[in-house]
Amino acid sequence: MKRKYLTLFSLSGFILSLDQLTKHFVHSSLSLGESRDLIPGLVALTHARNSGFALGLLQKAPASLQEVFFIGVPVFAAILIVLIFIKLRDDQMRTSVALTTILAGAVGNLIDRVRYGYVLDVVDIHWMGAFHLPKANIADLSIVTGIVLMFLNTLHQEKHGKLSQT
Repeated sequence: MKRKYLTLFSLSGFILSLDQLTKHFVHSSLSLGESRDLIPGLVALTHARNSGFALGLLQKAPASLQEVFFIGVPVFAAILIVLIFIKLRDDQMRTSVALTTILAGAVGNLIDRVRYGYVLDVVDIHWMGAFHLPKANIADLSIVTGIVLMFLNTLHQEKHGKLSQT
């Protein structure tokens, strides 16, 4: 099996499993709105529902628009990522990892949308009142990680003049 496919299947399986396990744990052990410190003053497990898009966007949009957007966009993105992934050479591991984390995150949140009609957010990151990030989940963190990896990969390629060799 090619390395890129091994990466895709193993990493996405790990991310999806971790995402769904944490969501199941929080959903079954915390009441809606309840939080429990993991690292006091920094990270808490929390039970929150996000019926909007990232950072709560589109929560007030008509239900028909939300349904098309929240199901259609992740499906389209997943198909696009798979098509790009197929075209990658086996030595393009940074791009493979980045696309895999984005794909796994999109699928993780899509599972929630289909199952519950909203995304379950389970991680609350804050620091001593100085900053407080929006509530998220493993799928969200995976998407952000993939985007950051793609950005860093692009910077690295531009710096070394290898834009065509991810």
